[in-house]
Amino acid sequence: MKFRFLLAPLLLLQAYSPLRADPVSERIDALVEEGYKKHRIAPNAPASDDTIVRRMYLDIIGRIPTQDEVRAFTESTDNGKRAKLIDQLLASDGYVSHWYNWWSDILRVQTGGRDESGTAYAEWIKQALKTNMPYDQFVREMITAKGFVWDNGAVGYYVRDAGMPLDNMSNTAQIFLGTRLVCAQCHNHPFDKWTQKDYYQMAAYTYNVDTEINPRSVYRRLAESEMKAGRRLGEGGQRAMNRLIDDILEPLKYGVQESERSIQLPMDYKYDDAKPGDFVKARTIFGDKASAARDPRGHYAGWLTSAENPRFTTVIANRLWKRAMGMGLIEPIDDYKDETSASNPVLMKFLADQMVSLKFDSKRLLRSIYNTRTWQREATRTEVPEDQPYYFQGPLLRRMTAEQIWDSLCTLTIPNPDQRTRGDGYRTQLSAMKGEADKLKACSPQSIIAIARKYAEVEMELDKQIRIARTRLNSAREENVAADVKTAQDKLNALNGERDSLALKARAELLAGEAGKSKSGFVSTLKPAATPKPVMMDDKMKPAEAMPASNPGQWTGYGDEFFRASELSSPAPGGHFLREFGQSNREVIENSSAEASVSQALNLMNSPLFGKLIMENTILMQRFQGAKDDEGRGNAIFQSIYGRKPSETERAIIRGTIEEKKQDGWKDIIWALLNSREFVFIQ
Repeated sequence: MKFRFLLAPLLLLQAYSPLRADPVSERIDALVEEGYKKHRIAPNAPASDDTIVRRMYLDIIGRIPTQDEVRAFTESTDNGKRAKLIDQLLASDGYVSHWYNWWSDILRVQTGGRDESGTAYAEWIKQALKTNMPYDQFVREMITAKGFVWDNGAVGYYVRDAGMPLDNMSNTAQIFLGTRLVCAQCHNHPFDKWTQKDYYQMAAYTYNVDTEINPRSVYRRLAESEMKAGRRLGEGGQRAMNRLIDDILEPLKYGVQESERSIQLPMDYKYDDAKPGDFVKARTIFGDKASAARDPRGHYAGWLTSAENPRFTTVIANRLWKRAMGMGLIEPIDDYKDETSASNPVLMKFLADQMVSLKFDSKRLLRSIYNTRTWQREATRTEVPEDQPYYFQGPLLRRMTAEQIWDSLCTLTIPNPDQRTRGDGYRTQLSAMKGEADKLKACSPQSIIAIARKYAEVEMELDKQIRIARTRLNSAREENVAADVKTAQDKLNALNGERDSLALKARAELLAGEAGKSKSGFVSTLKPAATPKPVMMDDKMKPAEAMPASNPGQWTGYGDEFFRASELSSPAPGGHFLREFGQSNREVIENSSAEASVSQALNLMNSPLFGKLIMENTILMQRFQGAKDDEGRGNAIFQSIYGRKPSETERAIIRGTIEEKKQDGWKDIIWALLNSREFVFIQ
C-alpha cells in the first residue's frame, strides 16, 4: 500500500484551570517545580484537552476513548471536567482491568491451569482492585495466605512458586522491598551488603509453607499400621498402595498449609559465621527484627507491610509514580542499595509518607498524581539517558503496552469492552473440586485404606499382564508379522490405559459407596479465608454517571476473540497479538517489553484484525457510517483512533485520497492511522 499519512503538526497549547482542591497534588507540583528552579530547566507546556483525554483513558483504564467519550470531554465547558473524569475512570471497571494487567506482570500470574489455582488467584487480585483494598492489606493477605484455592485465591501467591520456597522469598523482596537478594542464595552478594546467611534467615520465615495441603502421609502411616496387623501386600504392593492413596486424595492438595520443615544452610556453605548444614532461625535483613517464635509468617508480614518500614512505602510510591510518569524517582525501581538516591529526594519522601497518611490507598495517591500540573503537561519526547536523572518536565512519551494496544483495538471493535468478561465458569470447576474434597474429608481412614488396598491388588495383577503383553509385543516385532504386532500393541495400550485409570475408579467407588459413613476422616484445620471487607470510596471517587447494565447480547456477532487482555489467558499463547507486541511470558517479574520489532509492524499491516475492524458492525464503522458528510467521517475516524480531529493538512490529504480512490480510500486512511506512531504512543 503506497498511501503514507502525514502526522498532524503539534496542537496549539491550551492553558487549563482544573479547579482542584487537592493539597497533595499542589504539594507534588510545588516539589517538582522546586526541582525545575534548582536545575534550571523549563517545564513542558500544558497538554491540550485532545491530548489529555486520550492520556487519561490510556493511563487510568488502559484503552483509548471512543469518539463519544472524546466528544463528551472536549465539548464540555465545565472547568472541573479533568478532575471529574479522573474520578470517573478510577471508579470504573476499566481501572480494574488495566491495573490487573500491571499486577499480573509483577506477580507473574499464570492462568488456565488444570487446577484453576491461577485463575482463582487472578480473580482475587481483580476483586482486591475492585474493592480498593489497601495496599498493605493486599500484600499481607498474600504473604499470610493459607487454605484451599477455592476458599482463598490469595494462596496463588505461593502456588505460583510451588516447590521453590527460596525463589518465592527472593521475589517477595524484589517486588515489595525493591531489594534483589537472589545472588545471595549461593554466595555473599557481590554488589550489595547482603550475605548468604542473611538470605537464608529471611527465607526461614516462609520456608515451611507447603504448596500442597497434604493429608496423605497420615493415611500412609495408618495403612502401614494396618498392614502389620494383617496381610501385607509385599514391597511392590505397599508402594502401589501409597501411590494410590496419593492419587485418590489428589483433590485435597490444592492449597497452602504450614509444615514442620526447617531451613538449613547448604552443605557447601563457606563463610565463618556459621557451619554447613546449620539450621537457620528467621531474622529480617533490616529494621526492627521480627519475632518468629509462634507465627513466623504473621510476624514477617507485619514487619514487611508496616507503616514504620520506609522501604515498603517508598517502593510502592515509586512504582505508582513511574506508572504515571514513565520513569521512577528512583531507578531501577527494584534494586535499591544504601547509596541509592532519588532524582528528587524530598518528593520521594513526600509520596512515601502519603502512602501512610492515606492508609495505603493507592488509588487516592494516583488521583493526586493525575491531578497535578506535572502529569497534565505535554509529554517529553526526547530520550532520557539511563544514567541521567529526569526532573519531570512532563510525563515521558511512551509506547502503549501490548495490553493497551489490544484493548484499544477492542474499543474500536465492540461496544462497552470494559464490561465484557469471560464469566464465572472457573467457579463451577472450583466448586466441583471443593465438593469432591469435602466428600473425601468425610471418608473414614479405614474406607480410604481399604479401597487403596483393593486397587493396589488390581494394579499388581495388571502389572503382571502388562509384562506378559510387552513380551508378546517384542516377540511379534521379532517375527515381523504386522497383524500380530498390531494386536499385541492394542492389548498393551488397553492394559496401560486401564492401569492409568485406577485412581479415578478407586476414588469414584470410594465416594459412591463409603463417603459420609464416618465423621472420623481427615478434617482440615485450615479455616477458609475471611472475605475482605470492601473499602468504600468517598463520593468524590464514585463514577460521574452509572455505567449501563451488562447485556451479553450486545456482543453477538463480534467474535469470541474480542475480550480485553485481562479476560484472556495469562499469558496469551505464543503467536497471539499480545505476545507479538511484548506481553510478558509471566516467568520473570515485569518481563513485558515495549520495544518495536519488524514482526509487530508486519502484524499491524497484514493482520486479519484489520479486516474485522472495518466490518459494518464495529463501533468505528458505526460512527463512520453515522456521519453526514466527509468532514464528519474524517472526524469520526480521527477522534476514534487519535482522540482528536484532523488538522487542515490532514483534511487536505483525506480529500485527495477520496477523490482518487473513492470510498476505498477510507480504508487506506484507517489503515494508515492504525499503523502510525501516533496511534501506538501515549502522547
